[in-house]
Amino acid sequence: MMEDKKELEKVTSCAMCANMCKYSCPTYLATGKETITPQKLARLILYKENELLEDQPGFFEVMFQSAMCGACKIHCIYDNYDLRKFIQIGRSHAFQEGMLPEETRKRVETFTKFGNPHGERQLIQKGTGDLGYFVSCSAYNDQELLKAMDRIVSTSREQVHQFGGADICCGAPLYYAGDTEGFRKAAVKMKGELEKRELRKVIADCPTCMKMMTEMYHEAGVDLDVEFIHTTEFLNALLEEGKIKLKRRNATATFHDPCILANDMGITKAPRKVLDALGLEIKEPIYSGEDTHCCGGLAGARIGNREVADKVSMMRAAELKITAADIYLSACPTCKAVLSDVHMKDIAELVSEQIIDD
Repeated sequence: MMEDKKELEKVTSCAMCANMCKYSCPTYLATGKETITPQKLARLILYKENELLEDQPGFFEVMFQSAMCGACKIHCIYDNYDLRKFIQIGRSHAFQEGMLPEETRKRVETFTKFGNPHGERQLIQKGTGDLGYFVSCSAYNDQELLKAMDRIVSTSREQVHQFGGADICCGAPLYYAGDTEGFRKAAVKMKGELEKRELRKVIADCPTCMKMMTEMYHEAGVDLDVEFIHTTEFLNALLEEGKIKLKRRNATATFHDPCILANDMGITKAPRKVLDALGLEIKEPIYSGEDTHCCGGLAGARIGNREVADKVSMMRAAELKITAADIYLSACPTCKAVLSDVHMKDIAELVSEQIIDD
């Protein structure tokens, strides 16, 4: 698994650590399972490396119980260490051996057939210009979000080329399933989609799509000559440039930081600047910013085990409800769908509701 001695030393250090980062790990906190804490995962990876594991199916099963949210990276005492890299290697071996969790296997099969994880769908293609808006798989059926973005773009008079649907997907389902070659092909296809549209900058509504295209494509050997910005950064820029104006709203709001947006993209200020512009009183949940907890995601996506994913989702919803805010907001279509118990809205939807028409 590991050819680089330095990489092996990093995993060894993680495996021998005091494991205090487990108290930031949402899968551990939601399930209480010691075997899926970062340190224990590192130990299993080390045992696998040294051919000390007899239960290979059990090893692969545990590799798919990580939320891959980056909480352990943020709270790690070691510099430049990310356990997810080694978990991903384990998942790649599981894919090669045909030992995927059932939910993950179904998503891969659907992707193979339709080019996306959700099944047959129409191509979204409208607008012009070199500023693109990529409609993610998660946002494709979210009519409230899509209508909100349409209104915001129209009011700002920005020329935006909106695209997505059909078989246009960042490839994240394949990446998290451990299908290295399939993911590389998806990255190459996305590069072609961007180049034929001659885009210089792309707005991403999904933090995972943004991570894939800005970080993981490079690791797969595919580099994009395009700047990516998240929806919240786009909204904040429109407000700062005076291209949209908002009616202030007298209400309390809790913002759920999507884990990938906060932990990997480092975007926590832009959403709160938008909330400030809306005049909202922000009631932060107990875990927010870089201390945020993952929503759990869709079963078979980052977490392959439905029971674990559901427990993480229920834990996060309970944490958010403690604030008793009037409005619950996020900036990720998946988080919005998974955390529907708190009547979650995307931040773009509230901006659209409060926008002042010219």
